[in-house]
Amino acid sequence: MFGRRTLLAAAAALALAIPVAGTTGAQAQQPPVRIAVIGPMSGTGAFEGQLGLEGAQAMAAVINAKGGVAGRKLELLTYDDKGSPEDGVSAAKRAMEQDNVDMIIGGWFSAVALSMKEVTRDMIITVMTSSQHPKVTEEGHKYLFRLNATSAMMSEFYSKAICDRIKPKSIAFMNVNDDWGRLELENYTKLLTACGIEVKGHEFYNRTDTDFTTALTKLKSLNADAIYVAAINTSQGATIYRQIKQTGYRGKVIASAGNMNPKLVELSGNSLEQVYSASPFTEDGAAPSLKPWLAEYRKDYKNDPSFIAALGAQAVQVLAFGIDAAGGDPRAYDKIAAALKSQSVPTVMGELRFSDKGQASQSIHLVQVQKKQIVSVRD
Repeated sequence: MFGRRTLLAAAAALALAIPVAGTTGAQAQQPPVRIAVIGPMSGTGAFEGQLGLEGAQAMAAVINAKGGVAGRKLELLTYDDKGSPEDGVSAAKRAMEQDNVDMIIGGWFSAVALSMKEVTRDMIITVMTSSQHPKVTEEGHKYLFRLNATSAMMSEFYSKAICDRIKPKSIAFMNVNDDWGRLELENYTKLLTACGIEVKGHEFYNRTDTDFTTALTKLKSLNADAIYVAAINTSQGATIYRQIKQTGYRGKVIASAGNMNPKLVELSGNSLEQVYSASPFTEDGAAPSLKPWLAEYRKDYKNDPSFIAALGAQAVQVLAFGIDAAGGDPRAYDKIAAALKSQSVPTVMGELRFSDKGQASQSIHLVQVQKKQIVSVRD
């Protein structure tokens, strides 16, 4: 038999063991913030998708090691869009309707971003990463944010470097045949013609192509001083750069903005030596969160840090900042959107500011491959 005093003591002990509203620390384990990372985990863009995922995972690890956001850990759920708009739409629907995620990171390719944003429109906070097509943010989506510069912003910066530093007298273009590739051709044709560079012609290739010799032989026959390559993914880009050299072309090669990464340099052999590109990411940046992220990334992954990986990290930082600004609620979408559009967000690539339409504004740097390393070009 238990006495009354014994029973009361047992009840009090049991009450202390049960978490109640308002408890903190280990006594109140909050559910994680569930973030969908939708990217090309297979197909021709798989390397870009893997880099972006690694960057996001490394940043989530850094944040979780410090206790998470408002006491909640970040949980990343991975979805494969295969670089296809249809698969991107399916992944977004599954993430929202079946897996009940709180937020979405996606949009590595413009074609996918343009389709996926219609599914997420005004329903969930969505951060698009490397897509450059202006319509991703121009058409209106109150909860959508895009990190990368638009193709117009990139081309305005990069065309000046081509005109003032590289200085070809004539140029030809090799572009992927999609919305972004066609827009690249349009933008640079206009901007480079305006500074006196003659555009001698162009060739398109498809996202699934593996042999580019026919198109490159045609471009070589134009005798242009430079060939501009708008390559959307690493595997195709490396093949194009190698095959340009194999054709015997002796002019300058110019790499499209935003696509230069260490693996591309490695796979291209010597074909990218002295080649220029443009990127918002450099490893020698001064952002306070850059070094902790780089350390975590290098500890966890074999790939070298890159712009695509930095975008993944930046996306996680933006979402964490928004959650914190909204008092810890990842579903307070109106508050999160308002906070992101009214404040400067600290990230691995420096302070980030978003327009009313969710378009980020951040610095772009001229880079060049020198002795198989991507280095900043400083005057």
